[in-house]
Amino acid sequence: MTRRLLRVLPVAAILIGVPAWWGYGALTAQSDAALRAQRPVWERCPGSLDVQCAHIKVPLDHGAPEERTIDLALARLPARHPERRLGSLVVNFGGPGVTGVTSFIQDPEPLNGLRARYDIVVFDPRGVGESSPINCRPAGEPRPYLGVDRTPETPQEINALVRARNEHAAACRRMAGWLLPHLNTKTTARDLDILRSALGESRLNFLGFSYGGGLGAVYAELYQDKVGRMVLDAPAAIDAPPLYDGTAVSDEPIRAFVEDCAGRPDCPLGPEVDAGLERLSTFLARLDSHPLDVSGGRLDDAAAVEGIEQLLRDDWPGLRRALAKGLEGDGSRLHAAATLSDEDAFFSRDAHAAISCADDPTRPDPGEVARQAGIARRTAPVTGALTVWSALYCQGWDPVPGTALPSRLHDGPTKVPPVMVVGVDGDPVVPYEGVQELRATLTDSVLVTLHGHGHTAYRSGARCVDEAVDAYLLEGRLPAADVECGTAGASGSLVRAPQRSTRRTSLRPRGGAG
Repeated sequence: MTRRLLRVLPVAAILIGVPAWWGYGALTAQSDAALRAQRPVWERCPGSLDVQCAHIKVPLDHGAPEERTIDLALARLPARHPERRLGSLVVNFGGPGVTGVTSFIQDPEPLNGLRARYDIVVFDPRGVGESSPINCRPAGEPRPYLGVDRTPETPQEINALVRARNEHAAACRRMAGWLLPHLNTKTTARDLDILRSALGESRLNFLGFSYGGGLGAVYAELYQDKVGRMVLDAPAAIDAPPLYDGTAVSDEPIRAFVEDCAGRPDCPLGPEVDAGLERLSTFLARLDSHPLDVSGGRLDDAAAVEGIEQLLRDDWPGLRRALAKGLEGDGSRLHAAATLSDEDAFFSRDAHAAISCADDPTRPDPGEVARQAGIARRTAPVTGALTVWSALYCQGWDPVPGTALPSRLHDGPTKVPPVMVVGVDGDPVVPYEGVQELRATLTDSVLVTLHGHGHTAYRSGARCVDEAVDAYLLEGRLPAADVECGTAGASGSLVRAPQRSTRRTSLRPRGGAG
């Protein structure tokens, strides 16, 4: 049975008994050489018998490492067989805004097999968890965009959405302005290289899921001669296309689910695919004008689509049950799925926004977004409008010079050693075409494809994928040719939402992105 790596754990349960070295990051000054020469001091993590915790220091500004540093929180499981140890394997579970340390303390078991030859090391990226976490509101103060219609249709609703986005960005500048210029994927990749050196490794061995795969690709671009064994599972695109082209959005992932659902006796949408999609569209339209009251809030059309998105990633049986309840007037299951990663011990909505909006300088005009949303309602009736309106996610955030991700990973052949790229051809979050394009830029790399549905493939229940990844990481055996793995349904994943979507569907960044 596939196990989820992450489960919700109350913040208080993690912070009780935290030792003095696990702080929010004293600002000190050290040279780059001193930072690279440091070594983590490992101690048993609070609440865990096996996982060890430590921290290292990284520059606040990598362009001026001698000025100030912040702490980066780490956790590890030491290799079980020291005599066969290959070194450290650094793992990133996705994001941006997702903690690594809390996740790993909660459940390290799914990666236990890799301990045969590695210390498994995870970290909280800067701005997240215990690594100088960003927080854009005083305790108890509601977020400005909660309760705002995220699929607006009137000028008043559009203005309210734009105003809420601007207020969130302004709040982050007030509360964390000192950190915002230094929160982006490029800087996190530079932190990774400090971590590599601090672990005593000449090359970075790395396993990244979703956004973590994209992070690994950025690291490979910046430090081509430092890449060791690297697996990029469902890597998010480096150059994600704009979401606000109403003619390019698609209901394809939803249609795949409805096609599967139509052949099952418990399908709440009926036996006909087109009729099922129409019933779903009607349900969402009804929620737009008449949201369902649920415990802890309400279920409108945007929240319902977010719940659908969450379950579409890896729990199609759960999605059938949630839709059945919703169509009966009970929105509790869809609402619970939509709020699963709203804000908890594993995810920072504020860090997600800060990093995403530093990586992407695009700030479309709200009027043009409104026009494209009208087109999208016809192109993709189920998800199109919410997809396009998500283009205003970064409204009010000032672009940060030098942090935007490149328009493409490489302009020519690279010096990166061969790595392994993994993709699911029916991934509802990261389009398979983008995975193929990324692989093509990494010379001599191998692509492992899982035919099926679900987000990410390693440890999702696909034995073929697991064997290929394990043989490469543990034995260094990279397949001589691309690997094709058999059909699989959405089952399980080591990735915990949210992830930054690169598909032109409504699977946008979570946390009220639209």
